Amino acid sequence: MKKGLSIILLITIILGGIWWSEQQQTSLRDSVLRLHVIANSDSLTDQALKIEVKNKIVTTMQSEFGAARSQQEARQLALRNKAELEETARQVISDYGYSYPVQVEVGEYDFPTKTYGDFVLPQGKYEAVRVVIGEGQGQNWWCVLFPPLCLVSSSDQGLSLGSAPQAEISWKCLELLPQGARLGGLQKPAAEPSNEQ
Repeated sequence: MKKGLSIILLITIILGGIWWSEQQQTSLRDSVLRLHVIANSDSLTDQALKIEVKNKIVTTMQSEFGAARSQQEARQLALRNKAELEETARQVISDYGYSYPVQVEVGEYDFPTKTYGDFVLPQGKYEAVRVVIGEGQGQNWWCVLFPPLCLVSSSDQGLSLGSAPQAEISWKCLELLPQGARLGGLQKPAAEPSNEQ
């Protein structure tokens, strides 16, 4: 009877954790606006140009997005400034001697799991400002416009598609259990002490 109750309790905790995690991810997706810049190609010059376009957009939009109070307000700012964003990108491209077309879109797009320091954005659909340079066949760069994470730290280090996603899943309830605690009669055997010197 005790073993059955332990199993039911464990299953309830696991299902509750999964439900809570899904709720948190949905809440997070509904509260951020991402910036997504896609290079013309994977050539070194196109990748460098992508970073220059990103830097100029972040610098140009810093005050507007820094003042936004919600994702909806940030999205409206992006829609209102869409022509300015396109012109800013075109100007950077022209300044570097290229004539690639630029397309700026505001919508919902799929993103993989991404880590920004201690902040993890899970895989899923997010509202984003997407800047496509030329053919848009190169690696891409992204950050979070709202809340203004890429406005605070706009370096490219660790924020490109080429870096592997780093998400760590942990169960706080299991971390709180004392080491060696028994769950439903299950316990990992302790290692035998070694006699070797």
